[in-house]
Amino acid sequence: MAYRNYRTILHALLDWGERTPDAAAVTDGDTEISYASLASLVEAASRRLVSLGVQRQDRVVLVGNNTWQWVVCYLATMRIGAISVPMNNRLAPAQVGELLEILEARIVLADDLHLGMFKECAGVDVFSITGSAGRSFFSLETATEFPALPEASEDALISFTSGTTGVPKGAVITHKALRQNAEVFADLIGDDPSPSTLIVAPLFHNTGFVDQLCTMLFLGGRSDLLSRYRTQGAIEACQRRPVSFVTAVPSVLRMMMTAEGAEAIYGSARLVLFGGSPMPAPWSLEMHQRWPNLRLVHGYGLTEFTSCCTLLPPEFILSHGDSIGYPAKGVELRLVDEDGHDVPDGVPGEIWVRGETRMREYWRRPDVTAEKIQGEWLRTGDLGERRELGLLYHVGRRDDVINRGGEKILPSFIEAAMAKIPEVAQAVVFGIPHPVLQNSIVAALEPRPDTKVNVPALLDFLRTQLPGYAVPETIIVGNDLPRTASGKLDRRAVRAAYLSSAQGH
Repeated sequence: MAYRNYRTILHALLDWGERTPDAAAVTDGDTEISYASLASLVEAASRRLVSLGVQRQDRVVLVGNNTWQWVVCYLATMRIGAISVPMNNRLAPAQVGELLEILEARIVLADDLHLGMFKECAGVDVFSITGSAGRSFFSLETATEFPALPEASEDALISFTSGTTGVPKGAVITHKALRQNAEVFADLIGDDPSPSTLIVAPLFHNTGFVDQLCTMLFLGGRSDLLSRYRTQGAIEACQRRPVSFVTAVPSVLRMMMTAEGAEAIYGSARLVLFGGSPMPAPWSLEMHQRWPNLRLVHGYGLTEFTSCCTLLPPEFILSHGDSIGYPAKGVELRLVDEDGHDVPDGVPGEIWVRGETRMREYWRRPDVTAEKIQGEWLRTGDLGERRELGLLYHVGRRDDVINRGGEKILPSFIEAAMAKIPEVAQAVVFGIPHPVLQNSIVAALEPRPDTKVNVPALLDFLRTQLPGYAVPETIIVGNDLPRTASGKLDRRAVRAAYLSSAQGH
């Protein structure tokens, strides 16, 4: 396929702009932008950045909902060799100031709804990309000079991890890494004659800006933007423009699957990719029964690896749906013990990965970079176990292991048992300090819609599934537990909230 010759995503955009100038590249509500128009908009925005004094490798912060303006600014920043920094639009003002200081950002580009995030930030110019609440970026004059396209080896973006504690860590990703990751998903999509996707995740998340947007640009496909996730909004968008590639966390896929009008989303789809957690077996079975032509794929990825590390092929979804599969194309993987030695099959070990999509470093964090990168290998901090058929299973985080009276317990071991309970939608398990046992066990769960969890009955069931030392001492039930940007329950945030509540804060 032609895309294999592209050196960067920018080269792909320019090529499709010449080969299929009238094909839709990005749609945003009633706005439809062709490849020729997108290439032209990106060039004009690039010239505006140059007129503002943005130079190669300067950092440009980008924040906002999913809009065509966001896409143009993202691409234009990288087009001139500057570094794009997609920022989480949910950050508190103190976090925003901290990130800008770490980055020494050249400028900020924000939509009108998020300009207020920067009102207390001095020393950085802020421009509106939607044009009415502040200095409008798109009304600026353009420079006459225009830099050459960036090299594949140059830094393209900084993607901050979604962790909730400690100093933020920004993974530095090169143009080559973006291109290689897009090829992984392009191969997965295959020979689709008119690839298209609806981006329901925030564009600042790598699912949005890498897995979907960059892959579609690579393939000459169409990216439809949903400003913010609403199930009905997703259905209406797909009724207007059917898509072939759908990706989200399982909980979001389920909300769309159970909604009236789900046929609009899944009826035309050829590939459904999910990550963040396994899909419950009954959900996968229902999808197969309702839409037999769908290929379901489970992916495991990391911000520090651009995105994709492993993929579970469609033929294993029903029989081994809790596996994360095999290394993706171009990825090498090891499972190692605390001394860095490979572990045998059936024994948990830390997942190490290497390949061309690995981050170059954490932005200006040589200490943490040295801990994370061992030679060419990236230490993920995740624990995996290789089982039957050589399939890999994610069994927890290295630092999530609970030590209760000398017994080492993986939270995923307990969470898997809780997943068997029909009333439980999602659950996270964590340890809290105990004066004698070192840790005691707390489980937090969200019930499925229109159900009620009987906690005593749940504990009775867990006692039939787990050794006594692994049964949680405390169960929390809530409908609004903290989530990560990708939609998973946020173990660290849930734990922090519980500890704060227990201490009366």
